[in-house]
Amino acid sequence: MKEINKLNSLLQDKLKIERDTEEEEYQALLRKMVGRRIRITLEGDPLHGQEAVITGPRGDSKRPMYWWFRLDSTGEKKHKARTSFKLLPRDMDASSESA
Repeated sequence: MKEINKLNSLLQDKLKIERDTEEEEYQALLRKMVGRRIRITLEGDPLHGQEAVITGPRGDSKRPMYWWFRLDSTGEKKHKARTSFKLLPRDMDASSESA
């Protein structure tokens, strides 16, 4: 019985480490994405070529595919798949804020 309890304890510790690691990766992804400037690249989309700022993930997934963003031109909040936009370089972020 002691062996089972010991193995159970080891398993719980391992699962806790995995959950903590997953949460750290998610927080790092949020830090990377939220506030970043993007350009909509989806051909045929009425928003194609417009720039926006990511405001957060859409949904509860730890690996979000869709992101909310705020359009620069209208201030509207919309969402798109990660494959529908490209991140603009961070130096463009700084230059547009100082302008």
